[in-house]
Amino acid sequence: MNPQNQQDQRSVQMLKNKTYTHEQIREVNYIRILQYLRTHHETTKAELGKHLQVSHTTINTYIQTLTEEGFVATFGTADSSGGRKPVIIKLLPNVRYSFGVSISPSYVSVMLINLVGDAVDSAQFPYSIESGLQPSLSQIREQIFTMMDRNQIEKDKILGVGMAFPGLVDTDNLILDYIPNLNIKNNSLKEFQQELGLKVYPDNEANAAAYAEYLMGKGSNLSNFVYVSIAEGIGSGILIDRFLFRGRNKRAGEFGHLKVSDEKIRCSCGRYGCWELFASKRALLKSKPENMSETEYLRQLFQDYESGIPSVEKIIEEYVRHLFAGLDVILLSVDPSFIIIGGDLGAYMDRLIEVGIAKLELKNNFYGYETIRILASGVKENASLLGAALLPLEQIFNYQRTLLDL
Repeated sequence: MNPQNQQDQRSVQMLKNKTYTHEQIREVNYIRILQYLRTHHETTKAELGKHLQVSHTTINTYIQTLTEEGFVATFGTADSSGGRKPVIIKLLPNVRYSFGVSISPSYVSVMLINLVGDAVDSAQFPYSIESGLQPSLSQIREQIFTMMDRNQIEKDKILGVGMAFPGLVDTDNLILDYIPNLNIKNNSLKEFQQELGLKVYPDNEANAAAYAEYLMGKGSNLSNFVYVSIAEGIGSGILIDRFLFRGRNKRAGEFGHLKVSDEKIRCSCGRYGCWELFASKRALLKSKPENMSETEYLRQLFQDYESGIPSVEKIIEEYVRHLFAGLDVILLSVDPSFIIIGGDLGAYMDRLIEVGIAKLELKNNFYGYETIRILASGVKENASLLGAALLPLEQIFNYQRTLLDL
């Protein structure tokens, strides 16, 4: 059975077995209608009634309310084997929008999306670690207002601004606890939120990327997986029973700072031998000539690998050995059904995974790579940016809430 159908059945069963107020049940059903329309694009009242297991009269009430609020509309009729043709109902994607921001040591990306996750506008500019976060926040604010003007979108149509950072984030209090690669510690985003006049949703970049993979990538039909984000550093998002696991202090998934080597190479976190020192994008780029762009270097590197150049084979296979050393720890500690790897190396990740599985042998009896699915991300390099943009849509779709939260 499809995991989404399992979740739907659990929701229905919870409604039957527990006592909820009429208002709570109605809110859950509105959420489930919007979720269904986002993934199915169009439907009929009969299909929705079957999906929610409610009467035709109740569905009529829900659809009328959502139509009045501007979220759905009717578009012609569907084919029918007999009787009155059913009316087609669709979600209106441009009734609400949200912004996503992803900040790395090299650049800041800003994206505007609509209600179904389609990109409407985007921009990118350099990030300066020396100048700090504040100048970039000012530029982000300018970009957001510019995009709103350019696309003629009023502020009341914006659900908020999701922000992805490569480090520890206090999502409840809008505090950037510790972002070593950006030289950020204990920075508050509350003033930025006030100046912006829009609600801000900060999160760890790997969690944001895992969220995007869950909603729009290869994780859309998976209940459990670990997303590994490889960029300037390495982070991980852990999805358990379709919910992001954050840990007691919201620090779960910092696998990039696992010790995988005794080499005395110091990480930005202050420790030695961290996984991200050997398996991040920086590790693969350490031999890049100064006069060569990252994109050009990586393209040439993999072309030379396929050509069988020994020195390049050594670079790739050493990198893969370090990459899989960290994956082994994740497999032993979390025991996921799937590992999905994305980030800045997304275009080459399928090949790196192939090399790892073909060249490496596991040194334990707990599992073999043939029992674990290791996949390259379906949303590639834009996962954390898209995930950040999707965070404000939780107000509408509530994918990370349970009935008990209501």
